[in-house]
Amino acid sequence: MTQALSEDDIYRTSTQYRLWSFSPDALASLRTKTREIAVERLRRSSEQQAARNDEPEVVEYLTEDEELRLTQRYCDQIRSTSDHLKWPVHVKATAVQYLKRFYLSNSCMTYPPKEIYKTVLYLASKTEAIHITVSDYARRISTDPEQVLAPEYKVMQALRFTLDVKQPFRGLKGVLMELLNLAEGLVGAVDGADSMNGDEVKASMLQVRRPPEGNRTQWTPPSSGTLDGKHLNDRIQAAYSAARTLLDAPALLTDVYFLYTPSQILLAAMHVADEPLTSFYLSTKLPISLSTRPQILATIHACADMLAAFDQGAVLTKDERTALEAKLDKCRDPGTKDLIKAFAAMRQDGMEDGKVEEGVAQKRKAAREKNERDGDDLFGPSLPKTNEGSR
Repeated sequence: MTQALSEDDIYRTSTQYRLWSFSPDALASLRTKTREIAVERLRRSSEQQAARNDEPEVVEYLTEDEELRLTQRYCDQIRSTSDHLKWPVHVKATAVQYLKRFYLSNSCMTYPPKEIYKTVLYLASKTEAIHITVSDYARRISTDPEQVLAPEYKVMQALRFTLDVKQPFRGLKGVLMELLNLAEGLVGAVDGADSMNGDEVKASMLQVRRPPEGNRTQWTPPSSGTLDGKHLNDRIQAAYSAARTLLDAPALLTDVYFLYTPSQILLAAMHVADEPLTSFYLSTKLPISLSTRPQILATIHACADMLAAFDQGAVLTKDERTALEAKLDKCRDPGTKDLIKAFAAMRQDGMEDGKVEEGVAQKRKAAREKNERDGDDLFGPSLPKTNEGSR
């Protein structure tokens, strides 16, 4: 007998779930460990420098909170740059997640975000099928193409070569369509809820209490207090618009992608937008008798709390970013300061300052010899030279 897979079963097979989903404690621990490794490397470098100069160097490292805030600032920069380029929302969402994932295994003190964010946005454009050359992209954001390409392989390594990012935008559109169908009386209550036909569902929706103060929706009920189908349609559209705005900023600038699934995120956004309407929608999906209902609702509410608590004003201002990057310049890992030079060396078969690493040289030599053999097999060996004296 064929076993049907639920959306949850399918999601759990994705790389996003297996590699990029964490508990809050695990996420915090990973970031702390990444920073500790970076600081230890910087201390060793500082000690070596002091031994050569006979002068101990006092270095003030970025705190973990400063690294998080600087990363968040460049996530916001990705959003504004993507909007400037007029790219679809799923491109910037992918790019933001690339940047966040990158800094789970790398410190800002090793690779400053100002050198990485342009690369992850360009990489996301390729992943999401935006056809643009690196030259055109670099021209449109006033940068050097080499600065875009230099960190790309390092970014791919940090991403573990997993480029897919599951997002809540398409699911939110599906919820909109379902709510509109319910409001039109086209479907009844399903999935184990109290049995109601389409007209009864529509009548129940018209009785849903108004959004409480604090919900993000812009919809207000008519002064008469009497709702009709048009008012209900307007309410649904307003809730959708508010939820989509939440997915565009708070969802991208907080850790919800690491902590929750796309469906949980979109339902949390709807909850923040219009809690009574969302509760009614969930009642058609989660029967009271469902044993996991309390756990599901608790998870959605926790995610909603994180979205609602986000404050755009807490993002670093331009002046704050400048001050923090001045501090970063003083504790920057000297071994990664010239990414363009490192990139050029990699493209030149490992050549740097006239030297070739032994392992790289051996691989290149083996590849050349293989190509020569393959050429002989295809066209035959070269013809021997004729001995003029034997004629």
